[in-house]
Amino acid sequence: MFLSNSFQQISFFDKVHNMPKYLQNMLYNSWAHIFQEIIFPEINENRFEVLYSDKPSRPNSPVNVIIGALFLKEIFQLTDEQLLGSIFFDDRFQYALRLTSEERPPVSFNTFTNFRNRVYAYYNLTGIDLIQQE
Repeated sequence: MFLSNSFQQISFFDKVHNMPKYLQNMLYNSWAHIFQEIIFPEINENRFEVLYSDKPSRPNSPVNVIIGALFLKEIFQLTDEQLLGSIFFDDRFQYALRLTSEERPPVSFNTFTNFRNRVYAYYNLTGIDLIQQE
């Protein structure tokens, strides 16, 4: 079942708000701020709705987080394991993907593999590369 994640609520207790000002300034002047302000909001999750069943089931992991993470993987030339570690342990990656208010990032190692398998199966069926379009 596809569920859009177009809005992510930032908590009052968000870790960025609780950082010392000099660390906030470092974050706001980093690549992560540009990514989360300009690139992340432009990810069109609805394009990927075709990959999911329309029957009631467990909702998908947020597609904008998956696509954003895959962009960062390519930019920084990371393996899936390195990407997952960066998402869980690096505040810049969490900030770029708007996950700093999350108790736990909504992705796992299998999230990326399963998503790529869905995209690949859709490409084989239709000839449409959804990631390339994005």
